[in-house]
Amino acid sequence: MSLKGILRTIWIWGPLVAYGFLIFYLSGLSQVPWTASYPDYVAHSIEYMGLAVLTARAFNNGLLRPFSGRTLALAFLLCLGYAISDEIHQKFVPNRFADVTDVLSDAVGAGAGLLGLRLGRRLLVRGGVT
Repeated sequence: MSLKGILRTIWIWGPLVAYGFLIFYLSGLSQVPWTASYPDYVAHSIEYMGLAVLTARAFNNGLLRPFSGRTLALAFLLCLGYAISDEIHQKFVPNRFADVTDVLSDAVGAGAGLLGLRLGRRLLVRGGVT
């Protein structure tokens, strides 16, 4: 693989990997102070909205190409799997616990992010931006 190909791979997959590690790190903390001012379901939804967009972006090799239903479904399933594993991880962290409501909030956020990505791209195409 050429240097250009390696840099492209890092550009596409790097943000997703970094974001996944950030979620894992934050889940390993006994307390995340700045999230206390938001309802838990809002924080989870926003967190997984970002994860879903980055996942779909990586699977699609960027944002410029149209997103297939298969790509979006795969991104959603990966986010759901990560949400479940994240709750299992939290079960072993002091002062944290696993909660199925968090997984549901994560799923709603992921779905909203992917829907927004799909609709937003359609609007851009109709407007002649892409």
